[in-house]
Amino acid sequence: MGRPGIGVSLRRFLVEPAALCEGEVALPPEEAAHARKVLRLTPGAEVELIDGQGRRARGVLTRLDKSGGACRVETVEHAAPPAPRLVLCPGLLKSPAMDLLAAKLTELAVDQVRPMLTQRAVPKEGGGSSKRERWQRLAGQALKQCGAARAPEFVDPAPLPEVLAAVPPGVARLLLYEDEERASLAQALPGLAGAGEIWALVGPEGGFTSQEAARAVAAGFVSCRLPHTILRAETAALALASVIRFALQPPC
Repeated sequence: MGRPGIGVSLRRFLVEPAALCEGEVALPPEEAAHARKVLRLTPGAEVELIDGQGRRARGVLTRLDKSGGACRVETVEHAAPPAPRLVLCPGLLKSPAMDLLAAKLTELAVDQVRPMLTQRAVPKEGGGSSKRERWQRLAGQALKQCGAARAPEFVDPAPLPEVLAAVPPGVARLLLYEDEERASLAQALPGLAGAGEIWALVGPEGGFTSQEAARAVAAGFVSCRLPHTILRAETAALALASVIRFALQPPC
């Protein structure tokens, strides 16, 4: 019987992107410690290695002791990114909610997360780089659990005008706005079909102000709402990412 392929019930470990190539790869210290102390693996065990940037490898543990661990890489593959490219811009939330988004948006294959500083965002400022590093770390942990090939890129929180100015020309733009009275998300979706890249804005707790929504619309964003109930900000972000990722996925 042949060996299992990549992603088939193998223990999964995250390595540095530059390290994942043919030959022998050192496990990061925390990954080696987890393999030895928690998973009780031993040399000879088959494992899966991911780098968070689209590369996966099947390998075999060659060393695992108190000083660290190493794997012999046997096969490497590069997973194509999902389409369309999705940049989600949520209003900045308190830490527990942002931590949840870091994990769940990884599962939903969001490509980039750009938290926004808006009038109702909490907290409004401080700790930008340290927050980004924490979200990236949580995304890496989620990556190992869900088996996705890449983690979102997290950008330091920035004011809404800076986020609007960063949108590249020619990309599709969507604004989830709870006070929108005309268009629902279902009505807006057909206009996104075939888009190569989508930028989506979701407000913080309390939502966008009318002035912020008007500014986004003036920047080319199509305003729409979710029907029936008002969702928590993090739930709305996850709902929007889910709909875009799964409803607009091109046929295989």
